[in-house]
Amino acid sequence: LENDTKEKVALTEEQEQALLSFITTDNVYHKHYDDVLILLKTGLRISELCGLTVADIDFKNEVVIIDHQLLKSKEQGYYIETPKTKSGIRQVPLSKETIQAFQRVMKKRPKAEPFVIDGQSNFLFVNHKGKPKVAIDYNALFVR
Repeated sequence: LENDTKEKVALTEEQEQALLSFITTDNVYHKHYDDVLILLKTGLRISELCGLTVADIDFKNEVVIIDHQLLKSKEQGYYIETPKTKSGIRQVPLSKETIQAFQRVMKKRPKAEPFVIDGQSNFLFVNHKGKPKVAIDYNALFVR
């Protein structure tokens, strides 16, 4: 079989700044600024971001603990999965800018009934109903 996967290319610093600048001023996307900033500055996969809980953010040591990801399928609904490799379990250092973004996310989270998935709760990235966001929510938002 031919490997038809495309090589992933990181944004340049200029492209990153242009994207963040656009999001800041756009009427639709501005409310997702912190989500995008966190993704860019930490290198997290979207399912890792969606799976983050309050307990995963260690403000004292300025790291985010990555040991699971949140997925959703028609068959299983929401479910938690561990990273595919041992190197996927890690602590990612946080910049001051990223810490501030996490603090804003926590402050803006809607108050809702606890949503527990495979023992995980207090998800950071939730929709207006308090349900955790998953990758397809972001795909629908950004693929217009």
